[in-house]
Amino acid sequence: MKLNKFSRGTLGFALGTGISRILGFVREIMFAHLFGAGMLMDAFRVAFRIPNLLRDLLAEGTLTPAFLPVFSDYHTYYGKATAVRFVSLILGVMLVLTGGITIIGVAFAPLWVKIVAFGFTPEKASLTVELARIMFPFLILVSVGALVMGILNFFNHFFTTGMAPCFFNIAIIGSGLLFYKKLGVQSIAYGTLIGGAFQLAYQLPLLHKEGYLTFPRFKLTNDVKKVLLLMLPISLGYGASKINVVVNTFIASFLQDGAISWLGYAFRLMWIPIGIIGVAIANVTLPFASKELSKGNHQKFKQTIRTSLLYGVLLGIGTALLLYFLANPLCRIIYQHGNFKVLDTLNTSGALKFYCIGIPGLIMTKILATAFYSVKDTKTPMRASFITVAVNVCAAIILVKILGFRGIALAASISNLTNATILGIMLRKRFSRLGMSPQA
Repeated sequence: MKLNKFSRGTLGFALGTGISRILGFVREIMFAHLFGAGMLMDAFRVAFRIPNLLRDLLAEGTLTPAFLPVFSDYHTYYGKATAVRFVSLILGVMLVLTGGITIIGVAFAPLWVKIVAFGFTPEKASLTVELARIMFPFLILVSVGALVMGILNFFNHFFTTGMAPCFFNIAIIGSGLLFYKKLGVQSIAYGTLIGGAFQLAYQLPLLHKEGYLTFPRFKLTNDVKKVLLLMLPISLGYGASKINVVVNTFIASFLQDGAISWLGYAFRLMWIPIGIIGVAIANVTLPFASKELSKGNHQKFKQTIRTSLLYGVLLGIGTALLLYFLANPLCRIIYQHGNFKVLDTLNTSGALKFYCIGIPGLIMTKILATAFYSVKDTKTPMRASFITVAVNVCAAIILVKILGFRGIALAASISNLTNATILGIMLRKRFSRLGMSPQA
């Protein structure tokens, strides 16, 4: 049976992302072997989490869904030359914005660490600050990379954009293995920065081939303001959802050494189906749906959303069940060597089981949010995020008293399922003729 363009795009992105996830596995195995699940990895994960949260607020999470529908209109109605100028203006704004945030982030790193991990000892907090300052410029590289990725996805280069994170992982692995004896945990912090540069550089030749490799222009035009206005609700929505991450890290910082690392290792395994399935489907859905809307093909737009949701439901539930029942052997095989002990395996697999409960919700949330972004509605997902923050905070405070650090994982899953449910109800109400059910 011949696959349609959407299915080929999804498979291409999933294949590229799958290769990247395998390398991400190797990276996590290296982390476990070299640094275990103690103070060093707790410090690294919190330090990386700070610029990575901003990455979600400014890069793939917000820039791409705000930029692509407007870029699609430019390319469809005004031609390539105008679209290139538009890209250069967006690039200029992103460089100014992320550059300024990076300077502030480096200067006030002790404050961010205190907010995110208040329970850290002074020694642990000092190391976290040092690592955060090394990694903060990663934000600039990955934000530009997100813009490039959006353009390449528009031209159906899904395998290339799916593969791009491979170079990020390769840089961290190489830096860690080569320099950990000399630099310690700082080796993987420098690897993170180098990896961001590699990930961006890998995509530039293809961007040049498409004719969109351009220099930044620093001018705030009406069309740039339009993208920024679309980004604002997405950023607020992501910011609301990322409060969950900050709250969960804050709570875990008061628990025993290793709690943040166990949750981090478990989250890494849980994120595999999200990255391969949810991110793949969402990244392919956005350009396809945006193109159809720009052309006025509403029926094909509906079909794209229906197909995405069907793939997401079936694959999300299947992979969640598989990971849940294989949690312990997977953690043992992948992580348990070097400085990663039997207790670390038990605690990581315990957290993973609770994370698995929320996998279908996470995948569906990504797809449902993309449906709203396609029609330039960025406010509805933002409102849903505000509700889920309250759910997560209340659940985490209650469940951590009952289940310890595992309660944080369960609270995250409850929050993800709540978000998907709210977005599904809102989408049915907003697009009553969309045909949401798989049987439609």
